[in-house]
This record gives sequence, C-alpha cells and structure tokens, in this order.
Amino acid sequence: MAPDDISRAEADRLRRLDGPARAARTFEVLADRGVLWVWGDEDEVLFTEDAKRRTLLPIWPHAAVARLEHEGEVDGERPMKIPVTVFLTEWLPQLAEDDADISIFPVEERGAAVLTVEEFRARMG
Repeated sequence: MAPDDISRAEADRLRRLDGPARAARTFEVLADRGVLWVWGDEDEVLFTEDAKRRTLLPIWPHAAVARLEHEGEVDGERPMKIPVTVFLTEWLPQLAEDDADISIFPVEERGAAVLTVEEFRARMG
C-alpha cells in the first residue's frame, strides 16, 4: 500500500460518511498531505456528468477510496496522484475553461458535494 494510502477498513468507514462529512474530510486531507486523487489511465482522466448535465471531475482524498469506487471497471485504470499545488495552478484553470465542476469524494448512489472551480479555490484558501 502506498504511504499516503489508508487501510480498507478506514476507506470503508470514510465511504459511509454523508456527503458534507466526506467533503470536510477531503479538504482536511488535502491541507495535511498536499495531494488528491483522480481516476484514469495514462491517456485520460475520468469525468462524469450529473443529473443537471454538468461535467464533473471526481476527486478523492485517498487512493484507497477511489479504488473502491472504480475497482474492476476498466483494465488499466487506476487512482492517479495529483499534488494540490499542481491541481490549483494547472488543473483549475483548465476546468474553468472547460466549464467543469468538481465532485468531492463521490460514493456510488450517495450524494457528493459539487463545487465550482471558484468555490473549490475559496475552500483551499
């Protein structure tokens, strides 16, 4: 397991939190560890769409929770580590240009906090 990963039991516990608690935990981890996780492969990062037809980039605070969300779906896909500084300086401008929002720690069939690029930047301080 990667040093910035967590146990399966802890990942399961975090996944059971409600949306606001998962979002709060995500921002705590981002501030503490300085990294976030997205899902994809060497060519692409996974984006989703919500019921309002908004394009969303799902992010997770730990590789383990991202892996539990997508494990076994597509060969070659995996959690991808992004330093928060890189996310803020390179990814956020591109997301804004693409009119995409950010889904914070989504868990299948449970609501996730969705933030605009501006809201995400404000939460990061």
